[in-house]
Amino acid sequence: MKIGILSLASPDSGGVFQYTISMLEALKLISHKYHFVQIRYPDFPKLLDDDIILENKRNSIGLKIRRVINTLTNISLGKIAPEIDVDFIISPIISLLPFHMRKPYIVTIHDFQQKYYPEFFTLRERVSRSILYKTGKKANMVICESNYVKKDIIRFLRVPEERIRVIQSPPPKYIRETKLDDSKLEIVKEKYELSDKFIFYPAQFWYHKNHINLIKSIYLIRGRYKEDMVLVLAGSKKDNFENVMREIQSLNLSKQVKYIGYVPDEDMPYLYRLSTALVMPTLFESVSMPIWEAFHLGCPVVSSNVCALPEQVGDAGLLFDPYNIGDIAEKIYKIWTNEALRKELIQKGYDRVKNLTLENYAKKWENIIEEVVLKI
Repeated sequence: MKIGILSLASPDSGGVFQYTISMLEALKLISHKYHFVQIRYPDFPKLLDDDIILENKRNSIGLKIRRVINTLTNISLGKIAPEIDVDFIISPIISLLPFHMRKPYIVTIHDFQQKYYPEFFTLRERVSRSILYKTGKKANMVICESNYVKKDIIRFLRVPEERIRVIQSPPPKYIRETKLDDSKLEIVKEKYELSDKFIFYPAQFWYHKNHINLIKSIYLIRGRYKEDMVLVLAGSKKDNFENVMREIQSLNLSKQVKYIGYVPDEDMPYLYRLSTALVMPTLFESVSMPIWEAFHLGCPVVSSNVCALPEQVGDAGLLFDPYNIGDIAEKIYKIWTNEALRKELIQKGYDRVKNLTLENYAKKWENIIEEVVLKI
């Protein structure tokens, strides 16, 4: 049985890239049972022994139109996808390639943000997503990481519950396998010119990441609690970056809010360990990888209460309403000032992720693959 794994996410695409990496690492643990082939773009790292490289080039208008017609009508208008010698495909991202290749497939659906926040997307993006998401309807099995998204798959795509499986991905390898060197803590601290205490938010600057309400809460904390709390932001400069920088300047917070840019994997575990807490103020998130990372590395968590985050956090963190700046400020200040609470949440975080191992993840994927193989 030859199984192709689509590895098409770009390194700057955030959690989907790390999700694909973790999946490939897990599948390597069961490679003795199946022949896995990594179908990847040139800039995606090779993690499996066998791979096929696809050209990452912009498709012509004609090809896009033919693919849309094929998706909506099932009518084939010439060659619309590369011919790849595999029996079925696993796609960690929303992609219609397996359908266009006429292969059985498993697909992961991460969220339906466009249904809840259409204003965050252009008309073209919304139309594109409405077509792409049909991949879930046509899949042999749909994977998601939370019961919240499972309900959305049933609601928006009408996929029967028996064709959906919920499995959570573990933290990435650079988090799981890092053995922190205390001497490097000081090196990283000096490298990024960090203060002794700071709140940490690693996230791309997309609109739904809600940086501006977080900035406003830091301003409120200064006024209400007379605390010049330091916030450290890390992540690529996406759509909302300039607006966030302007808000920092407007509120005169440039000495309290520090942007450190893109952080290499080897430094990230040390930033979690150095921070007083991770804050996750997002307006929309199926599952937050930084929360798993923080739990794993002993960093207290204060998080938005939207979507699947309460399901993920449980009692191992503080939750707030991301639209309520006062609530955000109150919860951040509480975790900032209460050492006993931080120690309690650190232990609960460890307990929450202790079974979220690559080995357990691999076993769940093995069971799903066997279930699909028996039916094709």
